[in-house]
Amino acid sequence: MKKLLAAVLIAAPMAAVAGSVSDDFTITANVAEKCVILNGPADISVNYDPFDTTPVTDSTTVEYDCVKQTTYDITVQGQNGVLTGSTHGDTLTYNLTTNPASLTGLTDTNGIVSGSPETLTIDVEIPAGQNVSVDTYTETVDVTITY
Repeated sequence: MKKLLAAVLIAAPMAAVAGSVSDDFTITANVAEKCVILNGPADISVNYDPFDTTPVTDSTTVEYDCVKQTTYDITVQGQNGVLTGSTHGDTLTYNLTTNPASLTGLTDTNGIVSGSPETLTIDVEIPAGQNVSVDTYTETVDVTITY
Protein backbone atom coordinates (compact mmCIF):
# COMPACT_ATOMS: atom_id res chain seq x y z
CA MET A 1 0.00 0.00 0.00
CA LYS A 2 2.87 2.30 0.79
CA LYS A 3 4.26 1.65 -2.67
CA LEU A 4 0.91 2.52 -4.28
CA LEU A 5 0.59 5.72 -2.25
CA ALA A 6 4.15 6.70 -3.17
CA ALA A 7 3.43 6.10 -6.86
CA VAL A 8 0.27 8.23 -6.71
CA LEU A 9 2.09 11.05 -4.93
CA ILE A 10 4.94 10.98 -7.45
CA ALA A 11 2.56 10.91 -10.45
CA ALA A 12 0.29 13.70 -9.17
CA PRO A 13 2.65 16.62 -9.95
CA MET A 14 3.38 15.13 -13.37
CA ALA A 15 -0.31 15.04 -14.23
CA ALA A 16 -0.67 18.73 -13.42
CA VAL A 17 2.26 19.60 -15.68
CA ALA A 18 0.86 17.61 -18.58
CA GLY A 19 -2.24 19.84 -19.01
CA SER A 20 -2.42 23.19 -20.83
CA VAL A 21 -4.91 25.82 -21.88
CA SER A 22 -4.78 28.40 -24.63
CA ASP A 23 -6.73 31.22 -26.15
CA ASP A 24 -6.21 33.37 -29.20
CA PHE A 25 -6.62 36.94 -30.37
CA THR A 26 -7.00 38.68 -33.71
CA ILE A 27 -4.84 41.44 -35.09
CA THR A 28 -6.72 43.86 -37.35
CA ALA A 29 -5.17 46.72 -39.31
CA ASN A 30 -7.53 49.05 -41.16
CA VAL A 31 -6.01 51.04 -44.02
CA ALA A 32 -8.05 54.10 -44.95
CA GLU A 33 -8.13 55.89 -48.28
CA LYS A 34 -5.71 58.81 -48.24
CA CYS A 35 -3.88 61.09 -50.64
CA VAL A 36 -1.07 63.55 -50.01
CA ILE A 37 0.42 66.31 -52.13
CA LEU A 38 4.16 65.72 -52.16
CA ASN A 39 5.18 68.76 -54.23
CA GLY A 40 2.60 71.46 -54.78
CA PRO A 41 2.33 73.50 -57.95
CA ALA A 42 4.86 76.27 -58.46
CA ASP A 43 3.54 79.78 -58.97
CA ILE A 44 3.42 80.94 -62.57
CA SER A 45 4.68 84.39 -63.51
CA VAL A 46 4.67 85.49 -67.16
CA ASN A 47 5.06 88.70 -69.13
CA TYR A 48 2.00 89.60 -71.21
CA ASP A 49 2.26 91.87 -74.26
CA PRO A 50 -1.13 93.09 -75.53
CA PHE A 51 0.44 93.62 -78.99
CA ASP A 52 1.63 90.03 -79.30
CA THR A 53 -0.59 87.90 -81.56
CA THR A 54 0.19 84.58 -79.89
CA PRO A 55 -1.19 83.48 -76.54
CA VAL A 56 1.08 83.31 -73.51
CA THR A 57 1.43 79.77 -72.17
CA ASP A 58 3.11 78.18 -69.19
CA SER A 59 2.61 75.14 -67.00
CA THR A 60 3.16 73.81 -63.52
CA THR A 61 3.00 70.34 -61.99
CA VAL A 62 1.66 68.75 -58.84
CA GLU A 63 3.21 65.55 -57.50
CA TYR A 64 0.92 63.53 -55.27
CA ASP A 65 0.40 60.00 -54.09
CA CYS A 66 -2.49 57.98 -52.71
CA VAL A 67 -2.83 54.73 -50.81
CA LYS A 68 -3.12 51.86 -53.30
CA GLN A 69 -6.67 51.44 -54.70
CA THR A 70 -7.83 54.83 -53.38
CA THR A 71 -10.44 56.32 -55.70
CA TYR A 72 -10.18 60.08 -55.97
CA ASP A 73 -11.13 63.18 -57.94
CA ILE A 74 -8.97 66.24 -58.58
CA THR A 75 -10.31 69.74 -59.09
CA VAL A 76 -8.22 72.59 -60.45
CA GLN A 77 -10.14 75.76 -60.08
CA GLY A 78 -9.47 79.46 -60.22
CA GLN A 79 -12.06 81.82 -58.86
CA ASN A 80 -13.40 82.64 -62.33
CA GLY A 81 -10.73 82.21 -65.02
CA VAL A 82 -9.86 85.87 -64.80
CA LEU A 83 -6.65 87.56 -63.66
CA THR A 84 -7.53 90.85 -61.97
CA GLY A 85 -5.28 93.91 -62.04
CA SER A 86 -4.19 95.20 -58.65
CA THR A 87 -4.41 98.90 -59.52
CA HIS A 88 -6.76 99.64 -62.42
CA GLY A 89 -9.22 96.76 -62.14
CA ASP A 90 -8.71 95.54 -65.70
CA THR A 91 -8.89 91.79 -66.24
CA LEU A 92 -7.08 89.19 -68.32
CA THR A 93 -8.91 85.98 -69.12
CA TYR A 94 -7.07 82.67 -69.00
CA ASN A 95 -7.74 79.00 -69.65
CA LEU A 96 -6.59 75.98 -67.68
CA THR A 97 -6.10 72.50 -69.11
CA THR A 98 -4.73 69.44 -67.35
CA ASN A 99 -2.87 66.28 -68.20
CA PRO A 100 -4.43 63.88 -67.55
CA ALA A 101 -7.48 65.62 -69.02
CA SER A 102 -10.04 63.65 -67.00
CA LEU A 103 -9.73 64.20 -63.26
CA THR A 104 -12.72 62.26 -61.92
CA GLY A 105 -13.01 58.66 -60.79
CA LEU A 106 -9.26 58.10 -60.76
CA THR A 107 -7.75 55.12 -58.92
CA ASP A 108 -4.15 54.92 -57.76
CA THR A 109 -3.11 51.39 -58.71
CA ASN A 110 0.57 51.86 -57.81
CA GLY A 111 0.13 52.98 -54.23
CA ILE A 112 3.01 54.63 -52.42
CA VAL A 113 5.77 52.79 -54.22
CA SER A 114 8.99 54.67 -53.55
CA GLY A 115 9.95 56.98 -56.38
CA SER A 116 6.73 56.76 -58.36
CA PRO A 117 4.35 59.56 -57.35
CA GLU A 118 1.51 60.59 -59.62
CA THR A 119 2.01 63.81 -61.60
CA LEU A 120 -0.64 66.28 -62.68
CA THR A 121 0.41 68.89 -65.25
CA ILE A 122 -1.59 72.11 -65.35
CA ASP A 123 -1.26 74.22 -68.50
CA VAL A 124 -2.19 77.90 -68.45
CA GLU A 125 -3.00 79.91 -71.57
CA ILE A 126 -3.65 83.66 -71.61
CA PRO A 127 -5.22 84.50 -74.99
CA ALA A 128 -3.56 87.15 -77.14
CA GLY A 129 -4.99 90.56 -77.97
CA GLN A 130 -6.55 91.54 -74.65
CA ASN A 131 -6.72 95.32 -74.18
CA VAL A 132 -5.43 95.89 -70.65
CA SER A 133 -3.63 98.55 -68.61
CA VAL A 134 -0.12 98.39 -67.20
CA ASP A 135 -0.56 96.48 -63.95
CA THR A 136 0.11 93.21 -62.13
CA TYR A 137 -2.68 90.69 -62.66
CA THR A 138 -3.26 87.79 -60.27
CA GLU A 139 -5.61 84.95 -59.48
CA THR A 140 -5.35 82.10 -56.99
CA VAL A 141 -5.91 78.62 -58.40
CA ASP A 142 -6.75 75.80 -55.99
CA VAL A 143 -5.81 72.17 -56.56
CA THR A 144 -7.93 69.81 -54.47
CA ILE A 145 -7.76 66.02 -54.25
CA THR A 146 -10.98 64.53 -52.88
CA TYR A 147 -10.94 60.87 -51.85
